[in-house]
Formats: sequence, structure tokens, C-alpha cells
Amino acid sequence: MILETSQTAWDFELLDTGSGQRLEKWGEVVLVRPDPQILWPKSLDEEAWKNIHARFLAGKDGEKGRWEIIRPLPKLWTVTYRGVEFRLRLSPFKHTGLFAEQSAQWDWMVAKLNSAIKAGTKPKILNLFGYTGGATAVLAKQGCQVTHVDASRPAITWANENGELNSLPKDSIRWILDDAVKFVKRELKRGARYDGILLDPPAFGHSPTGKTWKFAQDVPGLLQDCIGLLSPDARFLLINAYATNSSALSLNNLLEDAARKLGGTVEAGELCLKQKSSRLISTGIFARWSK
Repeated sequence: MILETSQTAWDFELLDTGSGQRLEKWGEVVLVRPDPQILWPKSLDEEAWKNIHARFLAGKDGEKGRWEIIRPLPKLWTVTYRGVEFRLRLSPFKHTGLFAEQSAQWDWMVAKLNSAIKAGTKPKILNLFGYTGGATAVLAKQGCQVTHVDASRPAITWANENGELNSLPKDSIRWILDDAVKFVKRELKRGARYDGILLDPPAFGHSPTGKTWKFAQDVPGLLQDCIGLLSPDARFLLINAYATNSSALSLNNLLEDAARKLGGTVEAGELCLKQKSSRLISTGIFARWSK
């Protein structure tokens, strides 16, 4: 089992963790956000935890949480990863528009595609549940042709902003506002093929038509359909999972069975962030196939 964390130094730092909270620095903006799995005490003194711009206060008894602004901060600001810029803002759901731990997967995908990119090809990548387009922008910047699919119009709009921020060629990204399951089935009928597929599905959600998405119920069929979309030269298929009852081992077993005829390698583990003291915290699980 792998504990995967990014080795790239960029505009994000996990300064400290403790007592159910993270102390994070996004560019010049310092935030405190709740994380219920953090059971240990804080390492830094209280002064470090007070010198912040904002903290997210979780709601009680089903109430929506809110941001408490401590010091003035911009409504929008940017951070940079390997020359790729991302526009951040405080969202109503405690997020900033970027999951910093995913930079480890960006490193991994770029490494898997490196030889194809150096050979002058433009790998075709499918990013399902693409959210605000972190992976989309990174891969398009590397020269890939990315199909970005998400069922949320605000997420697609935000992802577009990130694309424009990086002056990416307009034909490098195909934006699709759609249900991921239905889109993949249509792509199978059309005979589409991709050199890499990334899935970042929620534990629970709804499609634009109101259909309910449940991770354990819907992922196995979607994963099997995605296997059918891989090209003969495909380099990877990656699935991330957050806040589910599944384990990394169960994802590994599911992907192993789905990819049995492909050859290659399947591995799984926990996606982690490393704080300045080198302590790791787990943020999610993943399984990935590569050749």
C-alpha cells in the first residue's frame, strides 16, 4: 500500500495540524479548515494559529458552515504549480477550488505521459468529475488534449477561468457539462479512445437531470466502461475517492479485476499531505493502473 504525497515545492504549505484542524498557506493566504480525522494535538503555538486570514466554522445539526474573516484577503487570488496558475476563492463548502494533495497525482500522470509527449504526440486524456480543472490545466499545459467532464455548471465555469488564466490553446480542452456515466456510454458507442483516464467521483451527488449518484453502487459499472475507452497505447487509469466507506484495498481489488486483460500494473494507497514537520495526513484513497 502506497502513501503518496507530492514531492513538488509549490505555492501551498501545510503548516500544522491538530485538534481537528489544518493550518494551511495558499500563496500568501493563511487559512484554518476543519478536518475531523485529525485527532492529535497541535504542534505550533496558538500565536501561529491566530495569525491567519480566515477560518472555516463548521455548521451544527445540518446547518451550513461559514467562513470567519480574521484579516482582509482578496476575493480571488492565484497560486502556481510548475508554472500552471490556479484561481482560488473561499467557497461555501470550506474549499478553495483546489485539492493540494492532487498535485501528487499530477506528478504521476505527467511522468507516465512523458515519453509520449517528448515524442511529439498529444495524448488524449479524459478527466471525469473534473471539478475546477486542476488536472485539466496541468495536462493541457504539457501538450495533452483533455476532455473535461463535470455535471456542475459553476465548476465548469471555474475550470474555464483556470484554462484562460494559463492562456491554453482553445483546442487543447473540450468542456463537457454532463453526467459522467451517460457521457462515457455515449463515447463507447462512438468508438472514442483515450490514452489516459482520470476519475475523481464524489461519494454522493446528483446529475444535471437529478439522477442520484452513489459511489459504491455506480463506480464498478463506470470503471468497467472506462476500461473500454482506453486506447491500445493507453498509459494510465486513475481513480480517487474521498469520504467513502471504501478502502484503498477495495479500490485496488475492483480495478485489478476490471483491468485484468490489459496487463500493466495496479497499485493503490492513501493520498497524503505532508506538513512542515514531515508528518503525513491522509486525505483520501486511490487506485491506479498503468502500463
